[in-house]
Amino acid sequence: MRVLPIGVVLFAAACLPALADSQPDLCETHDWFQLRERVAAGGTSLLCQGAVDASFEKRTEAERELNAVMRELPNSASSYRAHEILGAMYFREGRYKRAAAALDRMLEDRPDAEDAKAVHSLFAVLARYPEMTVASSKPSTLRSEMLERSLFVPVTADGVAGAYIVDSGANLSMMSESEARRLGLKLEETSTKVADISLTGSAVRVAEVADLWIGKTHLKHVAFIVSPDTSMPFADLPEGRRGVLGIPVLLALGSFRLGKENRFEIQPGTPPASAKVVPLAFDGATPVTQMSLNGRTLNYVFDTGADPTYLGPIFAAAYPDLMLAGVKKDRTLKGIGGSTNREAVVLPSARFTLGRVVELMPATVLLKATFPGGDWAAGNLGFDLISQTIPLTIDFRAMQLSVEDR
Repeated sequence: MRVLPIGVVLFAAACLPALADSQPDLCETHDWFQLRERVAAGGTSLLCQGAVDASFEKRTEAERELNAVMRELPNSASSYRAHEILGAMYFREGRYKRAAAALDRMLEDRPDAEDAKAVHSLFAVLARYPEMTVASSKPSTLRSEMLERSLFVPVTADGVAGAYIVDSGANLSMMSESEARRLGLKLEETSTKVADISLTGSAVRVAEVADLWIGKTHLKHVAFIVSPDTSMPFADLPEGRRGVLGIPVLLALGSFRLGKENRFEIQPGTPPASAKVVPLAFDGATPVTQMSLNGRTLNYVFDTGADPTYLGPIFAAAYPDLMLAGVKKDRTLKGIGGSTNREAVVLPSARFTLGRVVELMPATVLLKATFPGGDWAAGNLGFDLISQTIPLTIDFRAMQLSVEDR
């Protein structure tokens, strides 16, 4: 991350447009692609400009704009929202001290904010660790493996070899209790609970891997949530495979390519000009992309750790004719804390465009929004569809997917 000297930041902020909070534009939207177009057209608030820059990983610009909002409109609705956006950006980068400071400021303004109170214990523990850093990184090619319908890449954690799941749907990296013991890690307790697609919650414990190697990329001070071995996805995995690489780690890799013959390339070369480009954005710590069906484009959570893909109520509302071809069935959803049954409609198939045509067969549409982002995303796009786009480059620097010709 490029850090500007403070004098440059203050000078740039002084040149920003004047702010007013009488009718704040809080940018409480989850359609970041549409909001980016609005910001580009002009006429939106400085807060919205900062929100869009944060969502598309323009970190220096986001900090400059959102800090200006907080200076000019302290203790306001706009300031609260600016702290929230910056806190989410810092969190997904592994900069937990800054994320915790932003959360504390939010609670100073709104002591009864339930969402902020619920995660305060977790943030406070994470803030006691040194912030995650990239000690070194060079291009490298690894051999991945598929196990229990998940993509694993080899890692070395505190000198111990293993292989962990690549999971863009995980806000934090995770491992099982037995994996933490295998690595000799110290666990820290929190009162925060995490929920997943099953809507069951489980208490969070945290551990730190001091040195994590993935190919020729060396990360220091990587935080992991630690869950019981009986939790999904660890229950059916062998020793050395009970770990998950979440968004902070994947962001630190910058870009990686899922190639043929299980090739996993970190910092790959430039995709060919013929590759189809699909946009990515962040909603908090959740990556979002777009897929098209029958001429209509909707937003989907981009979740390499999920299989199968689940669609949701927004998809059902957008395609009522398709829903008529479905059959009502209950679906059992498994998550970290357990499993639960949910009402669903199962369609024979759905053919999307995600750089190329991909087919979900059958297609499960949940009638209640249970996956994270289900109240604003049309579905949770899992690896069953993502794998159909390989060779695929996931680039968190350019915030895009590149789908190559086969």
